[in-house]
Amino acid sequence: MIKLDHLLVATFGVLLVLNGCLARQSLGVPPQLRNECNLDNLDVLQATETIKSEAGQIEYWDHNHPQIRCAGVSVSRLVIEQGGLYLPTFFSSPKISYVVQGMGISGRVIPGCAETFMDSQPMQGQQQGQGQQGQQGQKGQQGQQGQQQQQGQQGFRDMHQKVEHVRHGDVIAITPGSAHWIYNTGDQPLVIISLLDIANYQNQLDRNPRVFRLAGNNPQGGFGGPQQQQPQQNMLNGFDPQVLAQALKIDVRLAQELQNKQDNRGNIVRVRGPFQVARPPLRRSYESEKWRHPRGPPQSPQDNGLEETICSMRTHENIDDPARADVYKPNLGRVTSVNSLTLPILQFVRLSATRGIIQGNAMVLPKYNMNANEILYCTRGQARIQVVNDNGQNVLDQQVQKGQLVVIPQGFAYVVQSQNNFEWISFKTNANAMISTLAGRTSALRALPLEVLTNAYQISLEEARRIKFNTLETTLTHARSGQQQLIDQIVEA
Repeated sequence: MIKLDHLLVATFGVLLVLNGCLARQSLGVPPQLRNECNLDNLDVLQATETIKSEAGQIEYWDHNHPQIRCAGVSVSRLVIEQGGLYLPTFFSSPKISYVVQGMGISGRVIPGCAETFMDSQPMQGQQQGQGQQGQQGQKGQQGQQGQQQQQGQQGFRDMHQKVEHVRHGDVIAITPGSAHWIYNTGDQPLVIISLLDIANYQNQLDRNPRVFRLAGNNPQGGFGGPQQQQPQQNMLNGFDPQVLAQALKIDVRLAQELQNKQDNRGNIVRVRGPFQVARPPLRRSYESEKWRHPRGPPQSPQDNGLEETICSMRTHENIDDPARADVYKPNLGRVTSVNSLTLPILQFVRLSATRGIIQGNAMVLPKYNMNANEILYCTRGQARIQVVNDNGQNVLDQQVQKGQLVVIPQGFAYVVQSQNNFEWISFKTNANAMISTLAGRTSALRALPLEVLTNAYQISLEEARRIKFNTLETTLTHARSGQQQLIDQIVEA
C-alpha cells in the first residue's frame, strides 16, 4: 500500500508539471491561433488600425494575423508632423526601426548611464543672484548664504543622456526597457517603420505588444491584445499623487500634472515655441568607415573597449548611402545590409535589416532565409513577389506597393521582380541573418556536382551545365530572358 501511495503521488506530480508546461506555452495565445504557423496561404498586408494624436499618428498591423503571429513580431508606422514630439516610451521587446522620410533628433534613456550631454549656460536665477551680489556688495553671513545657494544651483541649465540626429535611411535599434523620444526638426512629416520582436527571449511577457509610456496617453485605447478597448494612461497615472510627491520631492499639485489626467493630446504632441536640448552639430551627409572606426577596424588591438559599453554604443546606422552598398550594379540597383558586425548593438536585440533599391528591369534572384524570419516593407514603387513554402507550393504571388508588407517565413523561398523602381526595407529576426540563393554564381544549384543535377532532375549533362553556369550574377539580374540577357551578363562580368 505504501508503494502504491507513492506511485499515485508521483503520477499526480507529473500530470501537474505537464499541465503547467502546456499552460505556459499557450500563455497569451487565443484558441484560434494555437497553431500559429499555418502558412498555406500568404497575403500582402496593410495597416489595420490608426491611432491619432495632436501632432501625428501611429498605424499598426494586426499582430494577431497568422503570418505576423508566426513570425513573432509586431509592426507599426509612426508619422510625426513638423514640430511634433513623440513622448518617452519603452517596450518589453527589442525594437528596430527604419526612417522612411524626414529628419529629427532622438534620445534614449538607459538606466545607470551618466547624463553626458550638458548645457553649460548658467541658469537665469543664478545670473540674477550674481548680479545682485555685485551691485549690493553684500558681506558676512548674507555673502556666505549666496555662495552656498550658487553651489546648490548647478553651473548648467540642463543635463541629460545622449541625443542623436536621425534622418532618412537610418536604421535604429532600441533595447527592451529603454525609453526613447523623437522630435521632428525637418519641414516634412517624419515617417518611421518599426518592428517589435515580441518572440525575442528578452520579452518575458506574452506575445502581445505592450507600450509603456512615461508621459502622454492614448484616449483611443490600445492596439490588439487585452488592452484594446480601454484608454491607456502613462505609468505615473497609476501611483498615488502623495507617493509621487514624496519620491520626487515636489508638491502634490505638480505630481498630479505628471499624471496627464486631463491631457487628450495623445502620445505625439506639438511643441510650442523652440525646442532646445543640448545636442552636437548635424553630422556629415554620409558616414564613412573611417569616421565610424577612427582607431581602426572593429575588434582591432587599438580599441580601448569604450565603444563596446551600452551607454556609448551607437544605436543607428545609415544604409541609404550608395557607398555602403554590399551589392551594387549601376543598371540594376543595390542591396545594403546591417547586422551586429556593422552595428554592434544589434547583437543585444538580435535583429538585423536589409535595404534594397532595384530598377524597373531588375530581379532579385530566388533565395531563402537560413536562420531568420523576414518582414519586407515597400517604401516606394511596386514589385511582384512570389513565395514558395516547404511543400513546394506557391503560397504568394502578388503585387506589393508602397506602404504594404509581406511576411516571409524562415526557409520559404522567394523572388522579387521590380515593376516600377522597387524600394524596400526588410527586418530579420536574427542579428546575423544569412541567405542562400537558388540561382547565380553562389547558389545552392551552382555548388552541386553535375552528376547530382542530372540524376535529380533527369536532364542531360549539357542542360545541367546551363543551369549551373548561365547566371553569372550573385544577387541581382535582369528580368529579361534569352540570348540578350546572357550577352549582357558576359559583358558586365
